[in-house]
Amino acid sequence: MIDPAPAYFGIRNDLADQLLEQSHQLAGVPEQDRGDVLDAALGAVPEVERLLRPHASLFADGNSAASRLAFSCLSAAATFPDAPRERIADLGALSTILFGVDDITDNIAGEWTDRDIVALFGDLAAVLAGTHSGTDRGTGPVDEALRAWRTWCARFHRYEGAGAYVPSLVTQLERTGAAMAQERVWATGGEPWPAYEEYLPHAAVTFLYHTWWLAALGICGPDHADAAVWSSVEQVTDLGAACLRLANDVRTFQRERDEGKPNAVLILERAGLSTEAAVERVSAHIRSLNADFAAAVADLPAGLAWVADGQYRCVTFSGGWYMARDTHAYTVRDLAADRDAHADVARGLGADRDAHACTAQDLAADADAHRG
Repeated sequence: MIDPAPAYFGIRNDLADQLLEQSHQLAGVPEQDRGDVLDAALGAVPEVERLLRPHASLFADGNSAASRLAFSCLSAAATFPDAPRERIADLGALSTILFGVDDITDNIAGEWTDRDIVALFGDLAAVLAGTHSGTDRGTGPVDEALRAWRTWCARFHRYEGAGAYVPSLVTQLERTGAAMAQERVWATGGEPWPAYEEYLPHAAVTFLYHTWWLAALGICGPDHADAAVWSSVEQVTDLGAACLRLANDVRTFQRERDEGKPNAVLILERAGLSTEAAVERVSAHIRSLNADFAAAVADLPAGLAWVADGQYRCVTFSGGWYMARDTHAYTVRDLAADRDAHADVARGLGADRDAHACTAQDLAADADAHRG
């Protein structure tokens, strides 16, 4: 299919590439897990494609340069590498739908006002809660998004632990809609841009990390879920969202400059910093937030070890990814090529090891690497 808004998806941030220490796009995935993560992501793609195929006018297919389908499945697998394939697919589908919704709020898929955005998120919340009384039979992007969301919600409600998190997720969707509407007001000049300190707590919400993780608690958590878990992990989630919002801002400031949209780097530029100084200040803030995040993760109760591991993997993966590239223009073909290349390297290392005597030192080194 033809990519939506090809000019938008064609924007590259060459300056970010020059200013950042380049990362391998899988740097955030432990090397010993990369094969399993790539396999799980690629294995989830057909199910996500099947789920979203009826809504292809909004959600580009996996071979589209603008598609985030491959990245969505990869990020889910990187977060929960041991999860059943169906759960990775449901989380990958959620990310893909949220990307599409974000394109609506950014006026990439049509032209929308701040009131339209509030209404859209109100409808998303109502569909999840089962109180939506409207129809979504039209052919526009909002109708497509609501239909895809309705299908996804039906799958979400099949998980026994999902119900415990629905009220919090409904509240989070409404909160996100209000925050995204405010961003639209800033972007269109309705109000002056915020200062950096005001921007970040707001922008961390619109990154949709909270929304994704509330859903993940229901999908990957125990069947007998406790709604109080969200209270235990909300602060960690705030920090993870801030880490990734700033990493995303460094990667996307050129595109958002063209959109007129507030961004941490651009706000600092408006305050008088050069682009280079702004990127360095944001990068330093990311390093500080990453340290706070790691400490908060380590303090989570032992019973939430699966959340701690998942949140750490999620932030580490996406943070490393943004140092290397954007989320679009990574197709399913690219994902398959990465999986095959990794398998070739693994086979080569295995053949090299077989060609030599395996000593006790080799075994000890392997054991240490596995523990690390």
